[in-house]
Amino acid sequence: MKIAVIGAGNMGCVYGANLARIGEEVCFLDPWIEHVNAIRNEGLELDGLTGHFRVPAKASTRASDLPKADTALICVNGYATPDAAREANELLNGDGFCLTLQNGVGNVETLGSVLGSHRVLAGLSFQSGDLQGPGRVQHTNNGPTYIGELDKAKTARLAALVDRLERAGLNPVPVDDIVTTIWSKFVHNCGINAICAITGLRPGHIRLVPELDRFQRQIIEEAVALVRAKGIQLPDADPVAAIQEYCAHKFHRPSMMQHLDRGQRTEIDSLNGYVAEESARLGLAAPFNRALTDLVKGREFHAPESAGRQE
Repeated sequence: MKIAVIGAGNMGCVYGANLARIGEEVCFLDPWIEHVNAIRNEGLELDGLTGHFRVPAKASTRASDLPKADTALICVNGYATPDAAREANELLNGDGFCLTLQNGVGNVETLGSVLGSHRVLAGLSFQSGDLQGPGRVQHTNNGPTYIGELDKAKTARLAALVDRLERAGLNPVPVDDIVTTIWSKFVHNCGINAICAITGLRPGHIRLVPELDRFQRQIIEEAVALVRAKGIQLPDADPVAAIQEYCAHKFHRPSMMQHLDRGQRTEIDSLNGYVAEESARLGLAAPFNRALTDLVKGREFHAPESAGRQE
């Protein structure tokens, strides 16, 4: 299978490197020129939970430089999904399809508007990586990869992806109702990513600070209220307890923390920002998600890349 990874960040590198390790033909598309050059010239180095290895791969900042692909893995932040959709449309063979492994909601619809919904598979990942520098990534959490067809069908292409992800050690879990699963991960991310990003704490540290433990509960409760108002039934009977139990055993650096540390824009608008805006539209109160979103926006402004910005 020829695979194009669109977005060679933490997640894109974890998936792309492990798929290349088992012999799949993988190429990477990313705007970071130093990273692209390192992959192209020296290969992509991955260390961590699936081993320490280096894989050769094609990489570019332009889709036109890369070979046609059977499958595109979409691993960009939500704000970059429109560009990723156009790049996937350029990279994919006529019968090719994409798999989104992004956080947040709205990505499936954006991809479908460009590619056609029949060319989109949805997924969500509990894998984590930590980009160490150009061409180098640390694999820090090896959880499940949930994937499925939007129409709940059991197709040959879904089976082919499950087989490859299984052999790559990425723990695929095919699910019938992937849309509901995505909403569950949305609430999960809302309750963890921005809190860690703004405080500098790891997920397992949140419960050690009583005020932060309470704040996390309020963030999750607002997100759950929104999801239920939209008529979506979450799989966990008690999402707050489920997320806090998950956090208790995890000490990786969530992607949003890494983005702020590197002076990059975050996907806050697809997570807590979405809770704040959509709750307001539906007449629901979400003051904690609004406050958390505003704080992350402030950190984005004062990130290294904006140090020279004039008041």
